[in-house]
Amino acid sequence: MDKGISFFFGFNTKPELRAQQIKNAGFNCIITNADKKFNKQNGNIKKQIRLFKKHNLKLSSLHMAYNTNDLHYFWEEGKQGEKLKRNLIRDVKIAKKYGFTCVVVHLFGKYSAIGEQRLDEVLKVCEELCVPLAIENINCQELFLKVFENINSPWLKFCYDSGHNNIFDKDFNYFKKFGNKLIALHLHDNNGKTDQHTISKISSSINWNNIAQNLAHTENLSLDYELLNRVPNNLTAEEYLKVAYTQACELEQKIETWKNNLLKK
Repeated sequence: MDKGISFFFGFNTKPELRAQQIKNAGFNCIITNADKKFNKQNGNIKKQIRLFKKHNLKLSSLHMAYNTNDLHYFWEEGKQGEKLKRNLIRDVKIAKKYGFTCVVVHLFGKYSAIGEQRLDEVLKVCEELCVPLAIENINCQELFLKVFENINSPWLKFCYDSGHNNIFDKDFNYFKKFGNKLIALHLHDNNGKTDQHTISKISSSINWNNIAQNLAHTENLSLDYELLNRVPNNLTAEEYLKVAYTQACELEQKIETWKNNLLKK
């Protein structure tokens, strides 16, 4: 299975060095964003793409550009909501231009007719460009569920975030209900209380065997880790990546074990 990681994983190294470190650790895929506010940290999207090609890192998902406090405007009348819609369409076009597998989206707020209309407009662009839109599970489950209940589009997909599920709605099995929509993964661990985006060696409360059991029913997914190194530790960037890659390989082994069990039934 492909194994990916967020281009920025919490260490403020130069983009060129970071790309090399990611490749050296064993990862072959990358997830990133084209948000201009991170240009100093990551380089603009053109520079990122050049680095990824140079180091033979395949493109996985592209995360939407956003500010958390603005997300609710998408579901409200006004210029702010229209701006969010245009920005999301821009990200879909960027994903098409460079070859990302999908655009991952955070939806937050109260479901509304105007928000549904905007999402429909975005999905029409997704259909024209053949770029899926993957809604990520965050701390707004009611809206997430209503979107999939009310909008029927083959271009509306699902990005599973293990850390968010563990904190906000641990008892809800997203795989069981939306497994047929799953197209992207954001894998990371935490203490069950805060969104730490870390590796299990540093903070762990997720049952990865359960996740592996659910992923055994899927095909052609990259095991993508969205790490931000928010928990104090003494690991270097290289050591952190090595542990993360080992965790990805262990998860792959668990998935293969569950797949073999399914074949025996």
